[in-house]
Amino acid sequence: MLIYNSLTKKKEEFQPLDGKTVKIYACGPTVYDLSHLGHARVYTIWDVIQRYLRFKGYDVTYARNVTDIEDKIIKKAKALHTTPEAVARKYLYEFWHDMNSLNIQPPDIEPRATEYVREIISFIEGLIANGYAYEAEGDVYFDVPSLGKEYGQLSKQDFSERLVGARDQVLAQSELEKRKRDPRDFALWKGYDPKEDQGTNSSSGEDKSWQYGWESPWGFGRPGWHIECSTMVKYALGETIDLHGGGEDLLFPHHENEIAQSTGLHHKPLARFWVHNSFVQVSSEKMSKSLGNFNTIRDLLKKYSPDEIRLFILQTHYRNPIDFAPDSLDACKTAIQRLVRAVDCLGIEKKAPDNQDIFARQLAPIKLSTKELQDFDKEFCSAMDNDFNTAIAIATLFNLADTIGKTTDVEQKRQYAEVLLYYANLLGLQLTDERQNIDQETSKKLMNLILQLRSQAKDKKDYSTADTIRATLTTYGINIMDTKEGSTWEAGSVTAPTPTAK
Repeated sequence: MLIYNSLTKKKEEFQPLDGKTVKIYACGPTVYDLSHLGHARVYTIWDVIQRYLRFKGYDVTYARNVTDIEDKIIKKAKALHTTPEAVARKYLYEFWHDMNSLNIQPPDIEPRATEYVREIISFIEGLIANGYAYEAEGDVYFDVPSLGKEYGQLSKQDFSERLVGARDQVLAQSELEKRKRDPRDFALWKGYDPKEDQGTNSSSGEDKSWQYGWESPWGFGRPGWHIECSTMVKYALGETIDLHGGGEDLLFPHHENEIAQSTGLHHKPLARFWVHNSFVQVSSEKMSKSLGNFNTIRDLLKKYSPDEIRLFILQTHYRNPIDFAPDSLDACKTAIQRLVRAVDCLGIEKKAPDNQDIFARQLAPIKLSTKELQDFDKEFCSAMDNDFNTAIAIATLFNLADTIGKTTDVEQKRQYAEVLLYYANLLGLQLTDERQNIDQETSKKLMNLILQLRSQAKDKKDYSTADTIRATLTTYGINIMDTKEGSTWEAGSVTAPTPTAK
């Protein structure tokens, strides 16, 4: 199995540190708003990676953290006149809802930053003791020059011209310049500043009950973003793990700084493989909340099924950008129907089997009874073993679907369909038959058409047909009301047939 390592910029053979045990950490959401298609791509990719590694026989522990300490959360809380805890809790629940809707399995471990504050403080104390961090007016900063040439090993950037970088909530560049020894240094601990009272209904002073922070050896404050993940990796999985990753926007500064922190404390690698996916783009721009060009998962699910969204994501290799356009998702709707038709011979069993329960970790083995199916397995696994190339793996699914369409033997067709469903499930595609499911807007249009046909029947004095339409709809729980302006309808309880239309 070859995996592209962002650290070395090349594909490398994957060998876990400890036999068949694989430890994975993917950077999770900052919970202050609804998730968009870009988030769906990140977590769908890692969902497929952990599914496939389990399929290959590895003993996987998959951790995906939750950032519930962050300036954006505090800013949102101030805007809503509520607490940061309430904001984080609300949007964490929304995130879980969206992930479940997309058939993304929960991680084995989901550490939250607020649960690791004591460990974060201990981590920072260790960095100070080792000479890699320093305190400055209630803040604590990582001393980047102390790491020497090891800093920048992931992003391969020239940091000589890098700006100081502002703390979003209050501190200006001039204030940071006074506190930092070097412009490249970054915050490990952010001390409370009275200016944070601005825009709130609370009073400053000794009462910190409304504020978002903790007491520490350096005063009241909260962790920096980067130190949270280094600490959660250490205490949830260990000092060195097998796979670490997320979106390519995290490569610098977040993952670069994670490496710096863990190197400063442990003097060993944080992760052996770094895996980063490219962006979802809109008109060549990254889809993001800050640009306001994002489509929430919630909105997309109103028009597209989870399978259609997953196919849209997985039909492009994870290291290549995706250009978002509604036409592309519409094409995925047609493509998914091809796969659904191919497994139609399985009847009710074509719905996700029991071992595809959202908490199920591994598919049971399936028998490959013919050479054609064995060749299919080799092609599928060859694609996935080559840096998780889901684009080619999905192409093999469609090739098998075409083979099923040409197969006349009923039993063989059924065997092929079972294999197709199995490997589709491995990619998180459920292939639930929704071809006859109609959305609400289409339902309204169909009902209006029925009312028009009933009105035409009445105009022709064909009251028998009009009454039959009304009585039949009533048995379905749809009530028709005739008024001077015309007929209308509403969904209600099933009742006895109504009087005639005369």
